[in-house]
Amino acid sequence: SSSPAFCSFSASRRAMHLLHIASGFAAGAIPGLEDRLLAIAQNKSHQYNCSFSIAFDDGTNKLAVAAGTTDFSTQRQADSADLYAWGSITKMLTGASILKLVGEGKFGLDDPIPPLVDPMLKKMAAKDPSQNFTSVEDIWGSNITTTTVRELLAMKSGVPDFDTAMCYSPSGKSVCKDPLRADLYAEPGKDHPPAELMNVDWVRGQWRPCTSRFMCYSSTNFMLLGLVLAQQAGVDTWDALQQGEFLPSDLRQELQFAAHGSPRSLQAVHGYDRTSYNMPENTTNDQDVVDVHGVFSGWTASDVVASAPAVARLTQALYGEARIASAEMVAKMVPNPLGIYGLATFNLGFQSGQKGKYGKAYGHLGATYGYQSIAAHFPALNFSITIATNLETDNQVQPGDGLCFTYNAAAGAVLGQSITCSYEASGYYSGACKCTPIAGGEDDVVVV
Repeated sequence: SSSPAFCSFSASRRAMHLLHIASGFAAGAIPGLEDRLLAIAQNKSHQYNCSFSIAFDDGTNKLAVAAGTTDFSTQRQADSADLYAWGSITKMLTGASILKLVGEGKFGLDDPIPPLVDPMLKKMAAKDPSQNFTSVEDIWGSNITTTTVRELLAMKSGVPDFDTAMCYSPSGKSVCKDPLRADLYAEPGKDHPPAELMNVDWVRGQWRPCTSRFMCYSSTNFMLLGLVLAQQAGVDTWDALQQGEFLPSDLRQELQFAAHGSPRSLQAVHGYDRTSYNMPENTTNDQDVVDVHGVFSGWTASDVVASAPAVARLTQALYGEARIASAEMVAKMVPNPLGIYGLATFNLGFQSGQKGKYGKAYGHLGATYGYQSIAAHFPALNFSITIATNLETDNQVQPGDGLCFTYNAAAGAVLGQSITCSYEASGYYSGACKCTPIAGGEDDVVVV
């Protein structure tokens, strides 16, 4: 597909939904925030040539805005009710579901994985004769036998990632290769179930001890956690798992889980891969992935489809209200202030532009083929923000850029302060969000 040099950003009031619950709080309860967020969505959709969907949720006030083009073939403009593929933001819910069961005493964080997963693998193999393994030890040998639930949740296991995206710099020139991406695009109508992804040559038998003090990121970890959930649920096949089983009732109709199908079949907006993976030097893809089933490869690691306000509600319900796992269990998910990853949760304070208590933020990044997003909870002010885009770039800069401005606009509106920000991209997990300090935020008390 092809797209214009700049996407349209003519977001109208009809494309901006201000939502509120029946508690007497009317639209506009946070003065000026509606206009500020709409201006950010318009500006960033123009800057990055994509659609931008932003949502705010503090449990009482719910606000969503959208701008930009969701389908360059028809020039359809964004609406805040649009559905997106959220990629790894799925991991927040998978992790919270695991911790709910831990809190209920079903198993422990430091229990080894094989007894929790192998019975499910045996049932799957009985249903599918092509599956040539019935235990995790068949796949990774004795290395996996002592791997724990905690290590999977914390990205500290030696389980290799099925994702093959990698950039390197021979002779100072950046080269990005992604063989799996090429395969997914070559067969866009093919689903890729977890057993297949665990059995590919670069995963099976490729145990890599995790020596990083931060994390060894692998989405395969969260497929294994999905199998733990499936075994606990008593189902016989991986895709019989009801991933939304532990969602609050008000969210169960708002999130879809794409065990099978494409973004189009789940009624998501078009997504555009503009990365440099598998492309000649100084060129990028321009791939519309709306019909690519592989967008959802990874199952419980990466298959949520929802609107930005629905994911903001999920984020606030999970971290701000402890309505999925208990508060005690949610506290275990929160990363160390100096760390990158906790349990199924990124430290996102580096995107806040603030220090002290107002610089605390956590949630998850979401990147999949054609879509990139972010979900963040800010405990000092107890609100959550989500940003979805229909764009994938090498450095997933646009969600972090949008979060920098959105958070500080929201904090300023809530606190009645004027905050100005600038943003400079500096890498895949980081960006330089620089803002004028929020008054009263210097106290560096850890807030969870």
